[in-house]
Amino acid sequence: MNALSISCLLLGAATLAPAQALPKKTQAEAAAAQRWSELNADRIAGNANGQPITLSDLRRQLAPFVEEIGRGKSDAEFNQAIANYAEEALKQITDRQLAIAEFKASVGKVPASYIDGDIEETIRREFNGDRNRFVASLRATGHTPLSYRKFIEDRIIFEYMIGQVRRTALEVGPGKLQAYYDAHRSEFVRKESVQLRQITLMQGASETLAEGKARAEAWAAALRDPAKLPATATRYKTTIKAAAPGFAEVAEAISTDDFAKQGGDTGWKPLEDINERVVGVVSGMKDGEISEALQFDIPGSPALWFILKREGFKKAGTDTLEDPKVRALVEERVRSQAIKETVEKWLAELRTKHYVEYR
Repeated sequence: MNALSISCLLLGAATLAPAQALPKKTQAEAAAAQRWSELNADRIAGNANGQPITLSDLRRQLAPFVEEIGRGKSDAEFNQAIANYAEEALKQITDRQLAIAEFKASVGKVPASYIDGDIEETIRREFNGDRNRFVASLRATGHTPLSYRKFIEDRIIFEYMIGQVRRTALEVGPGKLQAYYDAHRSEFVRKESVQLRQITLMQGASETLAEGKARAEAWAAALRDPAKLPATATRYKTTIKAAAPGFAEVAEAISTDDFAKQGGDTGWKPLEDINERVVGVVSGMKDGEISEALQFDIPGSPALWFILKREGFKKAGTDTLEDPKVRALVEERVRSQAIKETVEKWLAELRTKHYVEYR
């Protein structure tokens, strides 16, 4: 059975040929009867080492994604998308069953205590320890305690087998890192960039423009001369957690933007992506230097002030593999690719070793 046929049975989406000889009401009743039959039909869609895979298995796999799959699609596009998902789901379930068969042939059995522990943790975490609620939830999703236990056992087995395979691909040698970097060197070309921390202050509802400006300038002056910070914090009734606060701690305490929680750190940004006025200011600063309060007026909104600290500056060029951040990124990519290829190779070997049939 091809994937499109499966999708029709999964969702009752098969096209019904019009029966010209039947009255409209009879046609509608016949169509409804056929649709009901298709929606409730169950049959074997595949076989993995003697373990049948049914349409019910596919429905359970697809059910959480049906709404998302159909969003913004026509009926034809939706049916094709379901067909693609059904085909992929069938392969995933098949691979899962083959991995379980391989475990049982080579390792044996999962200790009952592992399964019990997993179930008890689920009851504690998701149902506040209420076993009756847990059982009721199983019934609502068409499971029994026994079938759910089998589901957990299979999940533990599959995760164990995949984990064993992944471990063989964790080691990444310097040769592979260099080869990846050389092949993707263009991805590490950087534009002229700056790393900034910022504090954003907004004119308060009860403040005049002059008062808001004075407050912003007072904080900027105190940040450039930390001896003034205690008096400034007291003046503006601000609690700063650190005993000897720096720019980051002050940003957490007073900044009103989304970067406050990370100490005002905005990360590295190309100069071309930054406001021209800000570029002019930070280009004339040294690393570690703090700006004056920069006022920005937005029509219809309260005035804003920005206090900036330049953390670093990079001229245009190419980041090298010697850069710890670049090396870590390359290692992550190479390792992810190696794991993916190793798992795919292992699953392909299982498909060759065991009996697989798609209907």
